[in-house]
Amino acid sequence: MAAEFGVLGGVEARIDDRPVDLGHARQRSVLGVLLVEAGRPVLADQLIDRVWGDDVPQRAAGSLYSYLSRLRGAVAGAPGVGIKREAGGYLLTIDPQAVDLHRFRRLVTLARAAESDQAAADLYAQALGLWRGEPFAGLDTPWVASLRHTLVGERFAAELDRNDVLLRLGRHGELLPVLSAAVAEHPLDERLAEQSMLALYRCGRQADADEQYRRIRRCLADELGSDPGAGLRRLHERILVADPSLAAPVSDAPAPDVAPAAAAPVPAQLPADVRAFTGRTEELTALDRLLSPPDGDEPPLTVALVSGTAGVGKSALTLRWAHRVRDAFPDGQLYVNLRGYDAEQPVAAGDALAGFLTALGVRGADIPPEIDERAGRYRSALAGRRMLVVLDNASSVEQVRPLLPGTGSSLVLITSRDALPGMVAVHGAERLNLDLLPLPDAVRLLRRLIGARVDREPAAAADLAAACARLPLALRIAAELAADRTDVPLADLVAELADHQQRLDLLDAGGDPHAEVRAVFSWSYQNLPADAARAFRLLGLHPGVNVHVDAAAALTGMRPADARRLLGLLARTSLIHACGGGRYGMHDLLRAYAAELAAEHDPAPDRQAALTSVFDHYLAASGAAMTVLYGPGGGDPDRARNWIEAERPNLAAVCTYGAAHGWHRHAIALAETLFRYLDAGGPVAEAVTVTSSAAAAAEAVGDRDAQARALTNLGRLHRRQGRLDRAADTYRQALTLYAGLGNRAAEAGALRNLGSVHWRLGHYRQAADHYQQALTLYRELGDRAGQADALVRLGLVDERLGDEPRAAERLEPALTLFAELGDRFSEAYVLSLLARLRRRPDELDTSAARLDQSLTQVRQAGDRTGEAYVLTDLAAVHARRGRLTEAAGLLRRALVLHRRIGDRASEAEALNDLGQVLRAAGDAADARVEHGEALTLAGEIGDRYEQARAHDGIAAALETTGDPAAARPHRDQAARLFTDLAVPAAPALHLPVAAPGR
Repeated sequence: MAAEFGVLGGVEARIDDRPVDLGHARQRSVLGVLLVEAGRPVLADQLIDRVWGDDVPQRAAGSLYSYLSRLRGAVAGAPGVGIKREAGGYLLTIDPQAVDLHRFRRLVTLARAAESDQAAADLYAQALGLWRGEPFAGLDTPWVASLRHTLVGERFAAELDRNDVLLRLGRHGELLPVLSAAVAEHPLDERLAEQSMLALYRCGRQADADEQYRRIRRCLADELGSDPGAGLRRLHERILVADPSLAAPVSDAPAPDVAPAAAAPVPAQLPADVRAFTGRTEELTALDRLLSPPDGDEPPLTVALVSGTAGVGKSALTLRWAHRVRDAFPDGQLYVNLRGYDAEQPVAAGDALAGFLTALGVRGADIPPEIDERAGRYRSALAGRRMLVVLDNASSVEQVRPLLPGTGSSLVLITSRDALPGMVAVHGAERLNLDLLPLPDAVRLLRRLIGARVDREPAAAADLAAACARLPLALRIAAELAADRTDVPLADLVAELADHQQRLDLLDAGGDPHAEVRAVFSWSYQNLPADAARAFRLLGLHPGVNVHVDAAAALTGMRPADARRLLGLLARTSLIHACGGGRYGMHDLLRAYAAELAAEHDPAPDRQAALTSVFDHYLAASGAAMTVLYGPGGGDPDRARNWIEAERPNLAAVCTYGAAHGWHRHAIALAETLFRYLDAGGPVAEAVTVTSSAAAAAEAVGDRDAQARALTNLGRLHRRQGRLDRAADTYRQALTLYAGLGNRAAEAGALRNLGSVHWRLGHYRQAADHYQQALTLYRELGDRAGQADALVRLGLVDERLGDEPRAAERLEPALTLFAELGDRFSEAYVLSLLARLRRRPDELDTSAARLDQSLTQVRQAGDRTGEAYVLTDLAAVHARRGRLTEAAGLLRRALVLHRRIGDRASEAEALNDLGQVLRAAGDAADARVEHGEALTLAGEIGDRYEQARAHDGIAAALETTGDPAAARPHRDQAARLFTDLAVPAAPALHLPVAAPGR
């Protein structure tokens, strides 16, 4: 006789497939509560509260007893099902899988853990097939309403996961109608919009996918005042450029079990769990309580602080718990070792934020420059996401405060040697003070590490645990030493350690665990072979986050095979730990101890030679990788790129350490070597750090030429980020240096760069002065390409100031020079400028043809920056020819590239261009959105001309849609800005091509 119960619809029961009469609504509510809590007792007061809510009758207890009695009779025929009184409450004994809610949850869990997408799809189909309608249909109490809301959310989450699976299986065609209906019901859900866009694209409906994006962008702007998230924007960009990776897999062959192309990144940054973790049961239980949802609809952020002395096992406990509960954080886990007690290389909060944002899918070019902006972007990225954030080895509240999410959907774990009272007082952190391991647990850890010897010598094992101060780090090192000397009784090892501790100056009489753990370090170190001991000492000098075998070989002056052997030995003794991929790291206490030993035993020239050798290695390897990527030679570009990505944190550390500690030439050369890679799409924040270090190093050694080059590169980075005032200051410093050196060609380039910044700032007269000075220098040098470039820039100033005849006079000789030089790309660009000034159809046709040729050339060269500019130029020409749809498509592709490159100024300009094209095509609503984005971006970077254009465009869009009152403030602001800039107001369909600075 089979029994089935359901709440995913009306509350119902069936025995042998026959419905059971459960009585009136209140009685069904009682059964519904018991079914939700199947197998768990429910207090009578809880039942009354959930069944009656705020409308509790005087005889509720009696009525409840009556309902339960009737329900017992109703389910009496079901095997294994019963209702009994227990501990002040009532218990429904039942197999949870006989209840549709619990079966649904189990099937969804199995689907999410399935080994194949096909298996997952089948499980999701079973789970969602259990739903019959609205949960608890016909019942209405506050508890039911709250639970119903939760269950509908669970179903929606399962549907979204199911959609991802079906998309991976190539079943986008059958999924599309379902997605269309869901989008109509959830118009603001970005993940659903991504799935719908991907399905539309794969069904050959690229235009509809683009429209879907624009629709949700309008909805987000109107309803929430926000922009689409990074994942949605990234998918839209890939759809516009027909990214081949978006193609659907073959539907009859299961796709690889990977995340869908459009899915937001799910970081999984936790380091490996700790081997032979022992004890800490109470502490793990205390951390488990953090997962219990607090009262209220909007829980505050949960922050836990694990504090305790160095080596006590804070990180081990945190990682063990994090791995245990990571399934409770489906949106991912973020981890950073802040190295708060490393005197040389602590991780700044801004750098940690840059790493987190990268892991969350934010492109390097989009990471804001200032720490407050990064923190805001980080909080936005985590809002509403269930994520675990582990901040290991923090030294101060200031180091971690910017890394705290802004909502209670995430949980933060912090480890620190300090109590950090500010985290408790200000942020309500739950502090867990980690004490030394209890002696039984310490002995148990030894047993897990060295086996039965502990049982044979229990007293000696206890003495060894006590000698190690019951610190897990010391216990592991001592255990490895004992495991390596199996012929020596534990009692003899304890005596040896005791004698060593007495002789060790580091051991003080106060019983400081720090001193005792250092004594264990020393004991283990003294038992190393001489070559391993030297390698250990030198590894403590390495400034990076980890070290590869090849770098270790350079550091120690060994062959890679010998370095690998010694690294393996040091890892077996727990003095270092393997990080994977041939890399090894060190606990910060061990790093500090190794560096102390190096200062004591290795003469300063030897230490300097070791670091110089490994810095030489990084410089040579970086140069080789860059040659493969950008040089004329062969090689494997993917391998070169992977090497740079893996070593990037170490290379940045070498630059900053070298600039601060006397390896100035290495810092300068390494920064210059890396600049092209970082500038071409690497993390801009890291590029700024590296390049600033090079500038400081060059200044320290008085190398004004290297300093000027570094400042020029730094100015370019600032300009890319939209930090125009800072870019101008940096370029001025470079200009002064070049002028003092007499490097007139570089001085001309610096004048041109400075003029371009003034152009963006709306300082047109100053821009013209710098361009004219550059032109004079180029003429004196006989540099025809430089002359042509300066003439074009002067022509653009003239046009902006309303003097179009003079602009044409500048552009004509520039066109001749480019033609003589065979620079077809620049020639096409100037032709497009002249066509815009003269507005002759034949010139527009010529410009379009030349620009098409240029587009082919820049694409063949892999020049994304050039491609973005040509697309913008070509869009302007097509708009003038009346081909508005084609112009809009070109501008959208240009925007994709501008965003990938990180050229925020050009992005603002292209957004305004697109807004004008859309408005001319009759789409005022979308035009307003584009101008709105341009206004925000131009305001952030200080580009007042693009702000004016944006206000002008918004006003025109509002006037078109019949809202002149809303348009008036924008129209007035545009007029003020154009007046302040002393330039004519932008005419309708004024589509300026790429501004100076390309």
